[in-house]
Amino acid sequence: MKKVFVALCMAGLLAATTSCKTSNSAASSVSALNGEWKITEVNGQSITKADNDNEAFIGFDVEKKSMYGSTSCNRIFGQLDADAKKGTISFGTVGSTRMMCHDMKTEEQVLKAVNEVKAYELKDNSTLTLKSADGKVLMTLQKRNK
Repeated sequence: MKKVFVALCMAGLLAATTSCKTSNSAASSVSALNGEWKITEVNGQSITKADNDNEAFIGFDVEKKSMYGSTSCNRIFGQLDADAKKGTISFGTVGSTRMMCHDMKTEEQVLKAVNEVKAYELKDNSTLTLKSADGKVLMTLQKRNK
């Protein structure tokens, strides 16, 4: 009986420490989103920077629960809600400036994709994939070096 009790205690201790580790990994995964990410692809198409345009990027401030960035023409901003355990992310209502630019195609693609984002996947803290609710890859981003 004593051996069964010890075995149950050990199993409980193992389960408790495993749960704690998962929770810490989840927290660090969300904080890994902090910073700016260059948009390299939207809906499977590469994004190229035109001469007069800015680099398209999205920035995250997890602590302030905010996102910001550039569509290559206009600035964007909004609220950020991310959950690492579930792999979910959403931006709430996204606002933007309204300048007219030479190539509005990238602008339109980025804005449409941003409004559909519901999930994310982070690889090696350097590649971020933003996905729709059904798992379709909407955008691929690379960590920016400041």
